[in-house]
Amino acid sequence: METECRPSQKTVSNLGGSMARMVAPIDQIRLKIARSKRHLGELEDSSSTFLRGRSYNVATKRDLETRRLIYFVSRVNEVPLTIAVVAGEVVQNLRSALDHLAFQLVLVGTRGAVPMRHVYFPIADSLQKYEEIKRDYLKGVKPEAMRAVDAVKPYRGGTDALWRLHRLNIIDKHRLLLMVGSAFRSFDLGAAMQQHIKNAFPTFVQERDIQLPPFFVRPADRMFPVKVDDEFFVDSPDAEPNEKMEFKFEVAFQEPEADVLNGEPLIQTLSEFVTAVEGTINQLAPLI
Repeated sequence: METECRPSQKTVSNLGGSMARMVAPIDQIRLKIARSKRHLGELEDSSSTFLRGRSYNVATKRDLETRRLIYFVSRVNEVPLTIAVVAGEVVQNLRSALDHLAFQLVLVGTRGAVPMRHVYFPIADSLQKYEEIKRDYLKGVKPEAMRAVDAVKPYRGGTDALWRLHRLNIIDKHRLLLMVGSAFRSFDLGAAMQQHIKNAFPTFVQERDIQLPPFFVRPADRMFPVKVDDEFFVDSPDAEPNEKMEFKFEVAFQEPEADVLNGEPLIQTLSEFVTAVEGTINQLAPLI
């Protein structure tokens, strides 16, 4: 008769701690970054799927006075909540990586006599506020480590990507981040020009088979957030609907109350956060 032997919970915990100690501190921190990148990849896939699935619909109407053809939004769908959840996980992992870095800096400075609580990577709303909190958050770090953190400028007006990450992290701790699915990004001006040339010189175009490549233009007004009846493009009088006209949208943040991000593209912004955090960790890695 075989007897199944299982380690006690205490043994499992000790094994886990031993395994963690076998991994260098900087590599433990970089695991957080790697996790953020994987989540970001998930977001890119889910956002593309959402936008390809007709998250919006563009129709046409005609102004009876000017006879101009108008392309407008006839339908807008909401972003799936799962996108907001995963975006929050990217933010949380990046902020956590910075706090792990702070802990290691204090650990080195105090030669291991560091409490687990009240150690954070200092990020503030201003340089003045940063100067007020940094010594409390990094109590015991070596002077050269403090100078290195100062050089990162982790405050608004310094490295704004870190400051915006910090603010979003606070929001995500209390509620889901807000997203808008159809922020207007660009439209294909090439298709419109192709149609105008064809209408003006039909014989010339037909004989030479002139084809203009897609030429996407980012409008001055991004129309954020996109709403039903928003007008994207006004064509010439008596123009016919052009089936080749293409309008591009993107998933974007909507956090106006937080004074952080409003209308900024989701994927691009999170990628900037990853770059800023990874750069900070690489810059301070020699000190831990």
